[in-house]
Amino acid sequence: MKHVQLFTRRANLAMAAAASIVTACAVWGPRAERWRAPTAGASWEVAQRNTGSYGKDMVLRITRGDGIWQGQPVMTLTNSQGMNTVITPTGHWIAIVGRDGRTLTRWDPPLGFEYPITVGKSWVKAYRMTFGAQGETLPYDLNCTVQSHEKVTVRAGTFDAFKIVCSTNIGNEETYWINFDQGVFIKTDLRRTTKSPFGAGTQQSELVSAPSLKP
Repeated sequence: MKHVQLFTRRANLAMAAAASIVTACAVWGPRAERWRAPTAGASWEVAQRNTGSYGKDMVLRITRGDGIWQGQPVMTLTNSQGMNTVITPTGHWIAIVGRDGRTLTRWDPPLGFEYPITVGKSWVKAYRMTFGAQGETLPYDLNCTVQSHEKVTVRAGTFDAFKIVCSTNIGNEETYWINFDQGVFIKTDLRRTTKSPFGAGTQQSELVSAPSLKP
């Protein structure tokens, strides 16, 4: 009987130890508490392979700046074609503004990831998206899962990145590889289906050069 009790006690201790290891892995796994913005003036290049509604292939230089949006300080990402993405200090997208100063798309509330970011985390969030010259507004529901944390090799080098897969109610399927410490997308794979108000199309992009960033 004593041998049975001793065996049982040891088995329980072993299971408790195993549970502690699993818990520790979950607690101490890769984690991004927030988005860290590139420094003002930092720039990088992104190559896009586009089809359909995304237009033609291009290489864009993106520069991080600062600005004011509706009386509030914001950050801007300006590409070499004069388009501006207006973002909050936490990295959430407020709007995309054309080179003529007109707002092309905006989101309410600002669009973005839910922090902290950990592998296995999922979330669903509802937005309102307004776009086009007519100011048409649509519900925009974003459903995302953090699939993994992995090394990604692109032309700019090899980076650690979270892989986040998202889908929307308007026919978007989106995969992002992002390094939150660098504050940039390392790679993306975006697909619009025929449900999208913009029309069907695909866009694959990768970081080409990043003189202001370090792998």
